[in-house]
Amino acid sequence: NSGNPLSAPADYLGAIGQAQKSAQKTLGAVGLDQAIKTFHTEHGRLPKDLKELVSEGTMRELPPVPRGMKFDYNNKTGVIKVVPE
Repeated sequence: NSGNPLSAPADYLGAIGQAQKSAQKTLGAVGLDQAIKTFHTEHGRLPKDLKELVSEGTMRELPPVPRGMKFDYNNKTGVIKVVPE
């Protein structure tokens, strides 16, 4: 936010873009977190990688991540994060 009335539309659009990126990160991670918990309940173990959630039928597909980001999954703890690539 520059405070300049002339750049307000650009500032607004930038803020919307950032909010959308943040929402995508949150929704993707929450959906994966739930899928990991479901997989663990059904199989008695954590998935080896995120692709196993799809191959074993827990999810139809992995959620998209915002451009420049990726999922970081720890198969020992089951913790999923969205991090920069």
